Amino acid sequence: MGRYLSPFKIYIPLALALIGIFASGCSKTMQRQTAEVDRRVDENIQSLMGLSNGMSKGEVYSLAGVANYVEGYEWGSVWRYKIRKGENDSFLAKKDVELNYMPVVFDNTDRVMGYGQKFYDQTLKDLGAGQF
Repeated sequence: MGRYLSPFKIYIPLALALIGIFASGCSKTMQRQTAEVDRRVDENIQSLMGLSNGMSKGEVYSLAGVANYVEGYEWGSVWRYKIRKGENDSFLAKKDVELNYMPVVFDNTDRVMGYGQKFYDQTLKDLGAGQF
């Protein structure tokens, strides 16, 4: 009589092999994504060196490209660019994660008022944090 093969003896090795292949692919994808983010951070740092007060939004866009995220206020707006490697940017509600981004502060005429975290904090203190 033929020997009965348990489904577990067939499926477990197959499942383990598939998990190994999937995990290997995910790891390589994550490494590529991390390298791309790090490259963009390097570009942001280099580009933002050319910022100056009075620049228009168009000039900032030409200099540094699309901001990682934008905030709107009654008195103007803020564009934030990632400037620190590491730390995933998926939890923006955490204050320490915001420190991975440099704010560029625009007035209501769309001109740069200033930039950097200290300037941003002082602007919120002086002009208010009422977002629209």
